[in-house]
Amino acid sequence: MGFISNGRVNIVITNRKLRYTFHKNNKLEGLQEHGELELPPSVLEEGKIMDKAGFSELIRKLVQEHKWKRKKLLFAVPDDTVVIRQIEVPAALSREEARDYIETQLGNSIYLPFANPSIAIDFLEKQGDKQHILLFAYPKEKINDFVEVFEQQGLRPVVADLTSLSVYRYYMATRKETTTQNHILHVHWNAEALVLTAFKENKPIFTRHMKMEKAMENSDMDRTINEYLIEINRIIDFYQYSITKGTSQIELLLLSGDYAGLPALKQRFIEGETLAVEDFSNGELPSKYTDVLGLAMKNEV
Repeated sequence: MGFISNGRVNIVITNRKLRYTFHKNNKLEGLQEHGELELPPSVLEEGKIMDKAGFSELIRKLVQEHKWKRKKLLFAVPDDTVVIRQIEVPAALSREEARDYIETQLGNSIYLPFANPSIAIDFLEKQGDKQHILLFAYPKEKINDFVEVFEQQGLRPVVADLTSLSVYRYYMATRKETTTQNHILHVHWNAEALVLTAFKENKPIFTRHMKMEKAMENSDMDRTINEYLIEINRIIDFYQYSITKGTSQIELLLLSGDYAGLPALKQRFIEGETLAVEDFSNGELPSKYTDVLGLAMKNEV
């Protein structure tokens, strides 16, 4: 009788990169190997597998090279089509009942920009007979396409996650004990997109995705940063005046990603002296691995 060896594979996918770690457990000190691959052009577009044969061959080679056959897999997919929404359900509902209730309301009182979503929920506070809930929705066919490829190549997918949640998980595990910010804007900037996610008391309450135009990628970095700095400040104002109705404001910017201009962006905010800024530049691995390290810390259930 054979035994499945211990350890788990963690993969974070963007439209252009695939980063991975192999951990013997879900602890940071369990790291055993890590790496990064450049995806061939047009394999993925807007978080969707466009060249299934090409992507499958890439995964096959990884599994074979690293002897990952039958290993558990946790993976995170591009956040470009995720929807995070706050909704209300009757307070008497259990978590399972609340999820069932939401599914019955999709297309009726709850509208999403895509059909057939994969959904998850998180409970927030109760107010009287209402339970506030965070709804996470992602196109189910995108998730299923990834799962199918992974399973075909011998991996055992057990968890799918969002990149922003993975980064925040790493931040919470490694932050200084004196850090007490309750209103945080996560700025995740990769070469192809900027994703802004606001966290209130450790819960993500909304996200905004901005695709990086090719003309911007190849232009002067200062100009690119200036353009997107305007958008970041708009979201900071939106959070203060629309989300919290003027009662709270963003206290900390949390920077992650692989965009080469992130250090310059950090310096801009430091010079402005308006917000605290943190990144992950002093970690054991390069900061671009923050998302996959956070994914590796996720529980399997």
